[in-house]
Amino acid sequence: MSITVSDILEYPCLKGAKVAAGKGGLNKVLSSVSVLEFADANDLQQEILSNIDFYGSEIVITAFANIPDNVEQQCANIRRLAAVGEVGMILYYVGILMPKVDQALIDLADELDFVLIVMPEKRLDLRYSEVICEVMEAIIRDQSTSVTLVSDVLAQISRLPEHQRTVDTVLRLVRDRLRCSLLLADRSRQLLGMAAWPMSLSLQLEDIPELPVMSPVLLAKERSAWRCPLEPQKKDSMELYLIKDGTLLPRETVLQVVDVVRLAVNLWSSHHADVQISELVRAILRDEPMKMRRLAELFRIDVASMHAMWVLQCEDEGRELFDRHALSFLRDTLSARCRTVVADYYDGYAVAFLDWPDQGENAFLLGESLIRQLAEEGINATLSRCHHLRNTADVRRAFLLNRDHLKNAKRIWPKLQCFTSAELKYAARCRKTVNEGEDALQQALQPLLPLEGSNESTELKKTLMCFLLDAQGSVARTAEMLFLHKNTIKYRLGRIAALLEHEIGKEPERAFLYQAAAITRLIEM
Repeated sequence: MSITVSDILEYPCLKGAKVAAGKGGLNKVLSSVSVLEFADANDLQQEILSNIDFYGSEIVITAFANIPDNVEQQCANIRRLAAVGEVGMILYYVGILMPKVDQALIDLADELDFVLIVMPEKRLDLRYSEVICEVMEAIIRDQSTSVTLVSDVLAQISRLPEHQRTVDTVLRLVRDRLRCSLLLADRSRQLLGMAAWPMSLSLQLEDIPELPVMSPVLLAKERSAWRCPLEPQKKDSMELYLIKDGTLLPRETVLQVVDVVRLAVNLWSSHHADVQISELVRAILRDEPMKMRRLAELFRIDVASMHAMWVLQCEDEGRELFDRHALSFLRDTLSARCRTVVADYYDGYAVAFLDWPDQGENAFLLGESLIRQLAEEGINATLSRCHHLRNTADVRRAFLLNRDHLKNAKRIWPKLQCFTSAELKYAARCRKTVNEGEDALQQALQPLLPLEGSNESTELKKTLMCFLLDAQGSVARTAEMLFLHKNTIKYRLGRIAALLEHEIGKEPERAFLYQAAAITRLIEM
């Protein structure tokens, strides 16, 4: 496979296009073309994105149609795509939808060697399909004549982040290259891994009969299969099944597939259970009970005992260190205190499932200790702790809650680096109130109205929000955070109480006041 970004610039479909940034990536090899349709995804679109596997070497087409003026979001998309090994981006309709290519995008793309190609500006007669058809035709033609599958796949995976360099990733890369299904199993036909083509195909190893070794078998009209031991000389060798619809996979190609999977197993798995621990994490988070039970039995893990989930995340600028160290810190911290811990990277997060002991140490203090350890390594991370989860459906809901509303929680409580599921739920409820419209928003903010008429309104509101949201009602901590004397804080709280006509701590007024303060931060920050 030898089609590079530089090669496609010579195609008619890219006539007039200019390389705006990332020229250091022009020699990167292409495997596919994809389209980024929603760059600032809503909850449903984010759900779709989270179920798509990105394995690099693609070039992305977009017009940033729903964030044409949001440079920060545009940069965030480039960082995300570069982090999973994508090689570049083709920008359409600049000067029409997107006013211009901001210098911040150019600088970031140059820093990441992420090729930024800009189609001719102010042109309405450009079509995504022309680039997709022409580039994919060249890639498929090149792949069909290439006999270097092993080196191609290993080169492709070497450009991915370390946590994606797994046997599972190799199976998926081969699947996409050959458009066939692969199943990896032990000699007792226990499934260890699978990559189906197409991804929606329901394929069970039990449905495949016993096959001869290294001989193609016709399973059905136009569906053929190969059974290939990875190491025939070993009695306990893993076996690879290749299922192809339409044309028969040539023997030479099958031998190359066996070679690349065997190399992957030897490089990244000292034991077959290590191959698919990430799949168990995926099965739990996607609430796939059948797959989860099968993998749990294989690893002898009692999934039913795990009622807690810890999730670590970091900002994009610290991604490299996070990908290298965060998971080991998370595992080490929890393994010393819990009987069962299953942890891996998932969708950019470090995720752990655990059976938190009833008489265990304070989870808050342990979480704070973990964050400090990471900070000492130069990793600025945030931890979310979700306990008392009844089943995997609860786990999935908690993960999605964290993914969708952690940013809101950080706006409400900017001093925190450790969050609970209750805080995430509260942030989600406040965001829902904001999204319900002006009437709902004004009603929620009404408890703060008595402060608006005061000449000290700004100082009083700042003090109140710090007292309620950051200092947990402590005068001393409020004074410390605002760099003021305690008497000044006491005076301001007295003024606030007088204006509100009730004590700040009086329920139920305090609950409404707290929500008003939280929503104020949500809409102002």
